[in-house]
Amino acid sequence: MGAISVIIVNWNAREDLCACLRSLADQTDHTFQTIVVDNGSSDGSEAAVRAESPWVEIVQTGANLGFAEGCNQGLAVATGDWIATLNNDTFVDPAWIAELRSAALSSPPEVGMLQSRMVFKTDKGRINSTGLLLYKDGSAEDRDFDTPVREDEEGDAVFCPTAGAALYRRAMLDQTRLASGWFDRDYFMYCEDVDLGWRCRLAGWEARYVPSALVAHAFQGSSKLRERSFIGLHLKRNRLRTLLKNASVPFLVKALPRTLLDLGRAFTQGGPLVLPSFAIAVRDGLVQRRAVSALARVPRLEVEQRWAVKRRRS
Repeated sequence: MGAISVIIVNWNAREDLCACLRSLADQTDHTFQTIVVDNGSSDGSEAAVRAESPWVEIVQTGANLGFAEGCNQGLAVATGDWIATLNNDTFVDPAWIAELRSAALSSPPEVGMLQSRMVFKTDKGRINSTGLLLYKDGSAEDRDFDTPVREDEEGDAVFCPTAGAALYRRAMLDQTRLASGWFDRDYFMYCEDVDLGWRCRLAGWEARYVPSALVAHAFQGSSKLRERSFIGLHLKRNRLRTLLKNASVPFLVKALPRTLLDLGRAFTQGGPLVLPSFAIAVRDGLVQRRAVSALARVPRLEVEQRWAVKRRRS
């Protein structure tokens, strides 16, 4: 197995980013490439990285291209056989790379996605994510969110990883790449990892959870720089795009009530101005649906029957 490439997308989060890089510098396994994709930060992020972490490769985009395209920019220069995506507000355990490498080496060839154990940075005894859950209403969220850490945790299969702390097989990414990128650049941020993971599942790839690969996450560090309306709009619009690209027609019908609810809420918050962006999402989703169908090796219904679960009422 060749080197692992770690991609960190950053926008105006200098302190979090530098702390994240310090944790990577302390890894027990040093044979990895680190790429920071800076989306035109104005807070001195790039200068701080060059001064404190000269071993890091910097890709400067000059503008905020979003998380998805930021990952794509990093992938364009990454040399690893496996690609780790890592949020800039994380702090990784010293054995993180070593544990992911060990899991990758021992994984069967059909495994193309690995999920780290993410805990909250402010409460390391509680889980942030052990992967992503797909619900029957077409939404997705972090598995085991805000539950106590279990010391006897074992690795298991998951629908797909969250890109906040994931490891992807490069061969899988190249095989499932669309015209819009490895990650769909039109997502900007939110749901791009669900879309990628679902597409890879359709292409026949598997995903596993690696509880020994520990990552502490500030959680929604980048989101705090955005208004709630911005976040809500992107979540709703990208969920619709993801469904149109990847879901079966019966699944789309079952998810219709949630989809209409999302559209109604978006309209209430943003008025008629939100409608063109949803229309573009519908158009793009339907166009890309054909490309996803062309690479699919597993029927859509089979993936949904295996992985879509009913949402629990709180």
